[in-house]
Amino acid sequence: MNEKDKGSLLKTYGEEYGPDAGPWNTSVKSKYLEYKIAAFFEENFTVNDGDNICNIGIGAGSWDRYLSYNLKGGRLTSIDIDEECCKLLELKLENEKNPNFVEIIHSDILLIEGLDNSFDIVTMVGSTRLESGLFERILLKAICLVKPGGCFYYQTLDKNEERECFENICKSSGMRIEKYLLDTKYGFKAQYYKAAKQNENY
Repeated sequence: MNEKDKGSLLKTYGEEYGPDAGPWNTSVKSKYLEYKIAAFFEENFTVNDGDNICNIGIGAGSWDRYLSYNLKGGRLTSIDIDEECCKLLELKLENEKNPNFVEIIHSDILLIEGLDNSFDIVTMVGSTRLESGLFERILLKAICLVKPGGCFYYQTLDKNEERECFENICKSSGMRIEKYLLDTKYGFKAQYYKAAKQNENY
C-alpha cells in the first residue's frame, strides 16, 4: 500500500470518531441500528456453500465487510456510484487482510448489465434507496439481480415509505415477502424485509 493510500485510510478511520461523525457513530442509536440490521439478516437468511451475495450501496463499507465474513466459498459483489466509497472499501479490505472474495464495482446500479439473475442474496440497507431518489427503479433493478429461488434483503429508514408500496413492487416482480419487521425504537421508522423470488423467471 502506498503512502497516499495509507494516508487516506488514517484520515477515514480517524474521521469515524471525529467531532462530526463521532457523536453519531458512538451513540446507542447507531449501535442499535447496526445490531438490528445484522440480527434481521442472521435470523432470516441462510448463506449456503458457494452462495453469491450482492450489496447495493457501500457507504462506509461496514455492512459489506460484515457480509464478506458470512461467505462460505462464494463471493460478495459490492456496488456503489461513489468512487470514493469504492476505493475506501478496497483499501479497508486490504488493510484488514480480509481473506474473502469481494468484487467492488464503481457504477450506477441502473446502468449495470450482465448481472441479472446472478445472486443468491441481494441486499440494500440503510439510506441507499432514499439517497438515490429512485424508489421504484432501483428496487426493480435490485430484484432483477436475484436468482430464481434467491432472496432480497431490503431495509429502509425512510419515514415516508409505506409497506404497501414495496409489497406491490415485489408482487409485480414475482417476489413474495416472507418476513417483515417494523421497528420504531429510538425514533426510527426502520422497516426490514425478506423477499424471495419464485423459481420461475420474471
